[in-house]
Amino acid sequence: MERSFEQAFAGFQFPLVVPDLWQQEAIRALRRGSDVVLCAPTGAGKTFVFENLITEHQFPSQGGQAVYTVPTRALANEKWRHWSQLGWKVGIATGDLATDLDAPILVATLETQRERLLAGDGPDLLVIDEFQMIGHRTRGLNYELAIALAPSRTRLLLMSGSVANPGTVGAWLERLGRPVTVVTSVERPVPLDEMPIEGLAVSAPRQVQNFWQRLALGVLASNLGPLLIFAPHRRAAEKIAWKIAEVLPEDDPITLGDPRLARACSSDLARLLRKRIAFHHSGLSYGERAALVEPLAKAGQLRVVVATLGLAAGINFSVRSVFVGETHYRDGPWEREVSPDELLQMVGRAGRRGLDDKGYVITARRSPRLADARPLELRRQNQLDWPTLLRRMHHAAKEGDSPFRAARELRDRLFSKQHIPLGFGASAGESGAANASGNLFDLRPTRNEITNAAGEWEIYDSTRQIESPLGAVLSWQKGAYRPASGDPAFVARFLPASARLSRLPNPPGGFRYYGWELPVATVDEHGVARLNRPARSLLRESAAASYSVAELEGLLPAILTESLAPALAITLVQRGPTLYAIGHLDMVPLPAYRDSAGALLHDPARREQLIEHGTHYTDETSGTAFEPVAGSPAQAWRQLGLIDDAGYPTARGQVFSLFQGGEGLAVAAVLEDLHYPLEEALLHLANLRAGHRFELDAVLSEALPPALRGGLGSSERLAAACLRSYGAADHPGYLEVGLPPAYGEGAAEVLSLHLGGKLNSLLAQAPSLPFGAGDVERCLVEWLSLLRHIRHAADLNVPRWSELRTLAAAELARHDHRSPLAELPRLPASVLQKRPQHRLSLRRW
Repeated sequence: MERSFEQAFAGFQFPLVVPDLWQQEAIRALRRGSDVVLCAPTGAGKTFVFENLITEHQFPSQGGQAVYTVPTRALANEKWRHWSQLGWKVGIATGDLATDLDAPILVATLETQRERLLAGDGPDLLVIDEFQMIGHRTRGLNYELAIALAPSRTRLLLMSGSVANPGTVGAWLERLGRPVTVVTSVERPVPLDEMPIEGLAVSAPRQVQNFWQRLALGVLASNLGPLLIFAPHRRAAEKIAWKIAEVLPEDDPITLGDPRLARACSSDLARLLRKRIAFHHSGLSYGERAALVEPLAKAGQLRVVVATLGLAAGINFSVRSVFVGETHYRDGPWEREVSPDELLQMVGRAGRRGLDDKGYVITARRSPRLADARPLELRRQNQLDWPTLLRRMHHAAKEGDSPFRAARELRDRLFSKQHIPLGFGASAGESGAANASGNLFDLRPTRNEITNAAGEWEIYDSTRQIESPLGAVLSWQKGAYRPASGDPAFVARFLPASARLSRLPNPPGGFRYYGWELPVATVDEHGVARLNRPARSLLRESAAASYSVAELEGLLPAILTESLAPALAITLVQRGPTLYAIGHLDMVPLPAYRDSAGALLHDPARREQLIEHGTHYTDETSGTAFEPVAGSPAQAWRQLGLIDDAGYPTARGQVFSLFQGGEGLAVAAVLEDLHYPLEEALLHLANLRAGHRFELDAVLSEALPPALRGGLGSSERLAAACLRSYGAADHPGYLEVGLPPAYGEGAAEVLSLHLGGKLNSLLAQAPSLPFGAGDVERCLVEWLSLLRHIRHAADLNVPRWSELRTLAAAELARHDHRSPLAELPRLPASVLQKRPQHRLSLRRW
């Protein structure tokens, strides 16, 4: 039997490595210039094929590169650390990390290679681990397109342990004109056996009634540990781990030693580790996951690991037995069921090569069986990756080629043989004939209009957008434009801290006029005024200082104006014993629109108006006008304003094409809202990848102290910008009720508290929050990853895009660029190489 790569290089105990026959076949095929589709069970040694090519100097070529892609950042981190420890020159690219990108070997998540492949560039060798991801409902598009876009000179190595039809994938590669060899192996290096909990050699004592305690005690006492338990969600994982910890002895505790490891570990997790138990989920901090739980579990140092179902495609923990407690789990806001191939990945974790003769799938009355796990019959989702298609169309248009032809050619390279209409009409070889009007998409072109000061619609002109003081601006009030300073609700938005709204004497014209008032002093019966605390701090006076009202009238207005600008103080007014400063907000700067008559309007009503007699597009070759297929991408792109009549990506479409999923739509909406300060929007972008965990309901928000509650809800402006641009549109994978699918309300506010050092107070005062420190840490990583994507994205001739990229670069410069992987403390070899005793004696019971 072939020894693992780790065994071969760990202290050179096993200098001779004899590959299995299927491994030899894959290696020979790659050496002779063929692509390889490789399917073998989990743990069989698929990675060895890549490692052999590297150590034998078959790839990369001199000055070239081999890129090894994985579906998760955790797997990328694991590979990077392992191969770096072997002395390889290896970089990493995962969105949040970008280190040594020109290294001969690069570990990456596949999405980071998209722009490179679109440009026609590719490495010597591109490895796509877990290629069953082609069938994933959201990320499958990225995997499919990476293969379709790979240059012919790039060798492909596709690996999976859960695909039933690798020959279909091989046939696809042949259709793309690529030489391909399909290599399969069904033999597991460690066979799996099903073990009912009632059939364990040793049963838990009768006095132990809890199911999880009985399961763990029975498995460990029967010498079938370590045990990996899959739980449906993070709270269940933690509860199960703590319940099991109640009955396990602390007879062989793990000692961390390094103070940095102790600091990275919470007190709760440290208590569990002393009993060689841990839970593993996305709520753990990066240090807890990457420096403690994952290396300990991979080295087989833990008796029991309780993990959420997301681990199925995650770290390859070293366990002898697996128990799957539930087949339903939460995926964001949705309830989903574990698929048979995901179950195959889970049970495939059982059995340690070189240590176990068998791996065991422990079963209970309602748990899934070994027979329920089976490979995936791989088929693609019947969708297209809009951003990549539009990016390809944009490149074609710049080079003077037909954007329609470029999109069709890329579509025709996809995995599916099923005809997927783009909606470009009859001359594109698709269903549908030109409409009578000759318009490209059977959608009349539109123009933007605003309501002017006379209440009439006029054409919107972006060059008329300016900044103006509030006192000169009109706002829409009760069906007409009136001075903005006469709208109390509007003026109240700009009040200085601690001030309240005040009606001022009417200006010429007779409209009501609102400003602010602020108590500054108390006047006694002798006319002596003593300042309140805020006023004393401005004048730097003690509490004993006293003034006459006349003295304060000469001092305070100028000082208040300087302190509260752009709010201006006018005078002082006494009501009873209290002296108030009175002022206005006329100089507050506002975005305004100068209409055709010269009136300055704040946020005038806008609409899209159909143009009855617009332009049309006719194919230069055939002379036929195009019409979209109903429900096709072309129709959606036109409705969303991503392409023009001629099929060229608009400014909005170009921004969208630079991103994954619907993120680009939100960024485009921000850029188009000229009233939306980009400095403010930059933090709000944290919502785009946050998911549902940071949404705080009204009851919880009100329960927070004012210092923590302040600012909650301000990022709603990002959602408002999206809804103004797209309405409540639904486009699967891109918009759900007008927002990107991963949009998470409240993330920007929580991240702001974290960056301001207030997060610990929030977590302490609201322990029932649906998120933890690990979620906030990941939110920060995703936000910085998005900013890094913006910073390094292509330059576009789009208003405000360059400014956003500059702001993103400045924000990134404020954060530490050192790789947390490099700085992560490592567990000592004395801990990882120890042979712990997992078998329990139940004599004490």
